[in-house]
Amino acid sequence: MGQAMLSMGGRQYRINCRDGDEPRIVGLGEELAARADRLTRNLGPMPEAQLLAMVALTLADELADARSGAPSSGPVPPMLDITRLTRIVERLEALASA
Repeated sequence: MGQAMLSMGGRQYRINCRDGDEPRIVGLGEELAARADRLTRNLGPMPEAQLLAMVALTLADELADARSGAPSSGPVPPMLDITRLTRIVERLEALASA
């Protein structure tokens, strides 16, 4: 079994994967790290769980646009509303801690 090392937010993650998939996993990890860095630059520091949720929400938003055929202006979806996403993440955190 292969292993890929990812670096995100100053932390290292060892990811198990199929032999030969390591370069793809590392590349995907680099994309996630770049998105996390952009969010942190734009919104400031946040707890790791919130950052992970924000990265996931931006990817989900981009995927939804791609599936619907909506045009995209680049790596950040045109419909992305950071304030709205932040409120969603805060609600999810509140539910998780309840």
